[in-house]
Amino acid sequence: KTEKITFTGDLGNEENPIIREPENVIDTDYLIIESTYGGRFHSPIKEQSEEFIKIILNTIDRGGNVVIPSFAVGRTQEILYELQRSKQSEDVEFRKKYDEIMSAPVYVDSPLAISATEIFRQNTDLFDDEVKAAMERGDNPLEFPGLQFTQTAEESKELNTDFSPAIILSASGMCDVGRIKHHL
Repeated sequence: KTEKITFTGDLGNEENPIIREPENVIDTDYLIIESTYGGRFHSPIKEQSEEFIKIILNTIDRGGNVVIPSFAVGRTQEILYELQRSKQSEDVEFRKKYDEIMSAPVYVDSPLAISATEIFRQNTDLFDDEVKAAMERGDNPLEFPGLQFTQTAEESKELNTDFSPAIILSASGMCDVGRIKHHL
């Protein structure tokens, strides 16, 4: 008897930014899957993005830093994508606020996230059609003015001595180890 066993670490969402949508499992006898969010329903990506940008705006308006604990592979790149994509909003007032957000530097403060971002940059053939089209217009979600990468621990610690508003994406995503701890 032949049986098909499918193992996956994550089925993924169908609205993932940047990379193409995951392929659906059509036929399998046994499915083994990671299910961190298996019992949860998520808001649509557009709603999540709008709320995310509102929080950043509110913090920058008050002169604060936005410290985002972020997993190095996937999540960091999705956040960079959302920051870049938000400038395409049709809301004129929002676009004015967007310019305000992007006047603050955006730091990727994780050696692994920096390496992963470089791998994403080198594999644009895996991006979904929407992102490829944006890149053809000159809107690369992983490269924009104000985006900076902190390579060393010393550079990372220096971020805490600058009291100008900034957006800092740092590891670990669970806030239990890594550079995120000294930012928090």
